[in-house]
Amino acid sequence: MTIWTFGLILFGALMMSWLAERLRLPTVVGQIGAGIILGPAGFHLLSANHSLATWAEVGVLLLMFLAGIESDLGLLKRHARQAVTVALAGVITPFAVFLILGLILGMTDEKSLFWAVLFSATSVSITAQILTEYHQVKSDAGATILGAAVLDDILAILMWTVYQTVFGIGEETQRPLWFTILLMVMFLLVLIAVLLYVLPKILPAIGRLSLPGAVLTFALVIVLLSATLSEKIGLSGAIVAFVVGVLFSRQKSAAAIEHGVTLIGQTVFIPIFFVNIGLKVTLAGQLANLPLIALLTVFAILTKFFGAYFGARLVKVPVRDARVVGVGMVSRGEMAIVIADLALSAHALSSGHYAMLTLVILLTTIFTPIALKPLLRK
Repeated sequence: MTIWTFGLILFGALMMSWLAERLRLPTVVGQIGAGIILGPAGFHLLSANHSLATWAEVGVLLLMFLAGIESDLGLLKRHARQAVTVALAGVITPFAVFLILGLILGMTDEKSLFWAVLFSATSVSITAQILTEYHQVKSDAGATILGAAVLDDILAILMWTVYQTVFGIGEETQRPLWFTILLMVMFLLVLIAVLLYVLPKILPAIGRLSLPGAVLTFALVIVLLSATLSEKIGLSGAIVAFVVGVLFSRQKSAAAIEHGVTLIGQTVFIPIFFVNIGLKVTLAGQLANLPLIALLTVFAILTKFFGAYFGARLVKVPVRDARVVGVGMVSRGEMAIVIADLALSAHALSSGHYAMLTLVILLTTIFTPIALKPLLRK
């Protein structure tokens, strides 16, 4: 990424965030809008590329780390049952509806199942940013959403792995499914055990070093390395970053670390992540697909909302909080884009179909913060 690109992205994100605030919209909408304006759907000054994707990936890892370090571990434990129920209902509902919808529209079994997998995902990072912006991470609804969204991400990864195995897609289909799941579980257990033992002993020692920002640097190293290792076995780095953040929240230096990561993340990497989402949007050749895009967007919003809402009500979550949970789970964001990218690179998805689905994903991503803001302010 050139200096020109870097400066243009940050300037665009800053200006559109300011405009979003003036319009009483969440800043994330402005940052995604900056990507749309600067990218192929707008003036085509920039386009998504591997270098930019790396910076964006760091952004989502820092965003999820912040969501974790700001979380209340006790609150997450108390809402575990609600989170599991919401996650399952929020996955089963869109999976079943989109599978049936694809078959009704004459899609093949393979494409119908792909729609079902894609639209079952939830973007934990988008909702985490909104909860952070409105100081709702430690609320009952916030804890339920974060827990459910993390579980949704895990379920989406498992469903994509099963889909790859069944249809022989990609290079990792040689690995047995049970082995992949075992690796994920073992990695998380080992990571949690190591950090629970290491952090209380090593952070005070690092804090005594004369090097400025030594503890912050150590925290960043742990986040980046653990996320990188997790993705080698097929586990989302965003999930791992959230878990690492929760473990760091138990340390005495948590407030200082959170402050440092917030400065670095919210001024540089996190805006790049949201701008990069907007850069993936292209309108070329999509005019004929507008009715289908509208139909898929409506179904994507309704299936996730009602699935999560009724799941929350099933475990006695109050109506207001259940609405917040339902809306908070709608965004497909980066998890759905990752699945679409993998399908495109494996030639399981055409470029035209990819562009259409990306538009639907973007619309759900923009809908969530806009609809969630008035509910959080009540």
